[in-house]
Amino acid sequence: MSVNNKTDPIYRILVRISIVLFILFSSWLIWEHFVKRPPELKHYLTANTAFKDKNYDLSLEEYFNALKYNKLDVYIIEGIARSYMELNQYLEAKEYFYMAIDLNPNFAPAYANLGVLYDRQKQYMKAITYYKKAISIDNELSEGMHWLDRLLYDVRETPPTILERSKYIEEQLKLPLNERVLSVPQLDEEQLNYEK
Repeated sequence: MSVNNKTDPIYRILVRISIVLFILFSSWLIWEHFVKRPPELKHYLTANTAFKDKNYDLSLEEYFNALKYNKLDVYIIEGIARSYMELNQYLEAKEYFYMAIDLNPNFAPAYANLGVLYDRQKQYMKAITYYKKAISIDNELSEGMHWLDRLLYDVRETPPTILERSKYIEEQLKLPLNERVLSVPQLDEEQLNYEK
């Protein structure tokens, strides 16, 4: 005995229920993701996108817009610091990195990025101190960028980790002054910011 599914009343009811559930779930998902999203999150995500696109002026502006809604969000504050650092406004960057550390002394990316900042300023001993502090808080930072992140951000060469960089600096500081190579501008530009 052969039953035609399209004429079977139970089948037709189940198809209609499935369609209604799909529409309801999709509507709920759109509402939660786009309409009901808190304004600080919209600004924060816009800032992150601008930062990844290397539009640091816009990222800074959007991080500050997000900060208006939540002045105690360590991720927003650290985003402001990273934006200032990329704009070579190191005093402002330090101020916000320290603010992030004051809010959360266990926020490893702030220490790692503060190390990057001191590294760029050729204050190598301070850089090593902050690199090591970051790794002591979150050992995953010593592993560097995950392969999936490298794929998503189109990073073709594996950038040095803060662990590798701190070891390199320590080795170079042991050499006589005229043999040290602590900074190679082309390679220094490839040093990534760390975020969680």
